[in-house]
Amino acid sequence: MATETLKISDGTTMEICKLPDVDDATWAEVRAYVESNPETAKTLKSFAKNPDAMRGWLQTQAIAEHYSNKMASGDTPVQDKVKSLEKDPELASIFEDIKKNGMEAVMKYYQDEELMLKISQKMGGLPSELQPALRKIEETSLTLHEAAKKGDLAAVQQFLDKNKPLDAQDFKGITPLGYAIGANRIAVVKKLLDSRANPYAVDSSGNSGLHYAAGYGRRELLEYLLKVGANVSQPNAQGMTPLAVATQNRQEATIQILKAHGAQ
Repeated sequence: MATETLKISDGTTMEICKLPDVDDATWAEVRAYVESNPETAKTLKSFAKNPDAMRGWLQTQAIAEHYSNKMASGDTPVQDKVKSLEKDPELASIFEDIKKNGMEAVMKYYQDEELMLKISQKMGGLPSELQPALRKIEETSLTLHEAAKKGDLAAVQQFLDKNKPLDAQDFKGITPLGYAIGANRIAVVKKLLDSRANPYAVDSSGNSGLHYAAGYGRRELLEYLLKVGANVSQPNAQGMTPLAVATQNRQEATIQILKAHGAQ
């Protein structure tokens, strides 16, 4: 996903994902607001490169724009629903805040997924005409890490075909293999290992794939990793072996497998 540099009014800069399918007018408005509001920029920095959060932001923007256009075009049913929301005891203060503070209030509320879901439900659910666009957003902003976590083998293969870095750490410091093992995506784990992903370092804390399999109780993956030569005694950055992690997480099945392979 391409990034864009914003120049904040306090003299700092920040990198933000330039999300696909955002219309120029909306992007210009958000950019101008963020650049002129250092406090908002600081908040946004916490997820500006997080695909999950940025995707959620984009989807929220798409839904908000949809209803805004409906309101502007004089769509009576939508206008009636919005008016009812403004009078809803749970939401009245929020709408009042948005009317008073504009983009500043919007920036505050759009990160609240529970609130956005509640508003969508009260509006009658996700508009059917928006579903294709939201699916496109999901697809265009997918990363190898997310594909691995979801077990999307076809998407993983597409990334491999494009020679994407197998062992790149995401904003949490975790590699695609780490996510695949943690989520028990067996086919994806084998595909990544066959493509020479590094099983000895799957995050920024020095954990190996064996640490993840042991700690998450992924018995089949643990046995597979041991079969292909994983180091049963490799310590992580805290000096913990896979057996120590399994013991800490009370994963009895993986504890027994590790001990059977000589772990102490």
